[in-house]
This record gives sequence, C-alpha cells and structure tokens, in this order.
Amino acid sequence: MNFKLLALLLLCISCNKTYDLEACNDLSMKKFKGFTDAKKKFEENCKSFKITYTEEVCQNALNELILLNNLKAVKEKYGNPIETCFNPQDIKKYDKN
Repeated sequence: MNFKLLALLLLCISCNKTYDLEACNDLSMKKFKGFTDAKKKFEENCKSFKITYTEEVCQNALNELILLNNLKAVKEKYGNPIETCFNPQDIKKYDKN
C-alpha cells in the first residue's frame, strides 16, 4: 500500500512542468494571440524572466508583416520564433512571398 502511494506521489511530482525562458517566451506569444490558458500559465510561472517576445514585440512584428508582406524579412529581424505570434490567417493574408 505504501509503495503505491509513493509511486503515485512520484508520478505527480514528475508531471509538474518547469518553465524556462524559452517556454515563457512561447507562452507570451500565445498570450498575444489570445489563448487564455497561456495567459494564466504565463502569469503564474514567468514573472521572474526577462521576456524577449513581449506583446509589444509581437505587435511590432505583426505591423511589419502587414506593411512588408514578407514573413521571411520579419523572421530575419526578430528570429524564427516570432512566427508563433501570428495565427495562420495572418500569415496567409499578409505574407506575399
């Protein structure tokens, strides 16, 4: 009986996700797109990180995508992960290259 309880406890502990800067940047970009679950996880787990892909950066990148019509140029400026800020409709509508 004690072994089963210990095994269950270890399983639950191993299920806890640890958040690093990369995971928090991803959550920040998803939060920008309006995912409420990402917003909650970001608020709970990412306050200690200096986020690269903030809402402001995502908004600037989206504006540049709209103006330049070139996803490749936006990714060259901001890095490949910036694409996570955009939804598929944004890319389809504004990336003309």
